[in-house]
Amino acid sequence: MKNILDRIERKIIVKNTFFIEKGVPRMQRAGTEIELCFSGRNPLESMAGSGGKIFADFDSSTSVLIKISLNSPNPYPASTSPEMLETILCMLRDIGVKKICIGDCSGLAHLPTRKVIKKKGFDFLKKYGARICVFDYGGWVNIPVGGIYFKNIILSKSIYRYDRIINLSNLKSHWSAGFTFSTKSLVGFMHPYQRRILHRDHLQERIAELSLAVRPDINIVDGRKIFVDGGPDDGMVAQANTIFVNSDLMEADLKSYDLLAGLRKKHGLEDLDKDPYNNRFFKHFIKIRDIEK
Repeated sequence: MKNILDRIERKIIVKNTFFIEKGVPRMQRAGTEIELCFSGRNPLESMAGSGGKIFADFDSSTSVLIKISLNSPNPYPASTSPEMLETILCMLRDIGVKKICIGDCSGLAHLPTRKVIKKKGFDFLKKYGARICVFDYGGWVNIPVGGIYFKNIILSKSIYRYDRIINLSNLKSHWSAGFTFSTKSLVGFMHPYQRRILHRDHLQERIAELSLAVRPDINIVDGRKIFVDGGPDDGMVAQANTIFVNSDLMEADLKSYDLLAGLRKKHGLEDLDKDPYNNRFFKHFIKIRDIEK
């Protein structure tokens, strides 16, 4: 009976395209440019000690949305590491940030998102005063982007409700997209109905065009453990012991690509092209950047 009810709710979520407001792209706020890499035996500990650099322009009045990865309820690296999330919350609390929201919309096969959150067991969020924002039924905005494959992109209205967006993603291979890093994480803001279009054709190029609608202020890529093959829900796990922090979306993806390519080669898997600009995703990202200019 529960499975039947879940399927019905999933259909309602996907087909709920009523009351969508007009929106505008949500770009980065003015702030500090960041490019950091933490690696070694305990990169999370190193990152925890660098809160002053990462959140240099945050203060007690700053409201924050942390976009996590809940594509599925499967354990890290398939979804957000509770340890990583709690470390970020500690860092924000230490600088006095009080208004924090943790949000996402799960993959189509795993909707509704509240079920995924329940399985993940984020009980520790309460002690930090953070609230969970499930995008499934939230307000939606239709943003004109003038892309080549997307003319409009429908995103959660939550992108406008906070001063800063932290995009917390995992570093993984992906069976259809090739890889999933910072830009691919933005799919979690996207209306489930439009995700079907996303996966219909030109997937890599469509993912790149999400950057025309929303640009997070800080991108944190958790690459301590990664899927070097398979993904996004299950795959071959490798230790990478690396965390990237970057204010530039494309730069965060380039660093992630290099790390994944090196580890795939190390494990005897099919090589990714050494030059990321030969990849359809990065080629298109550059093309649409030129369109913006």
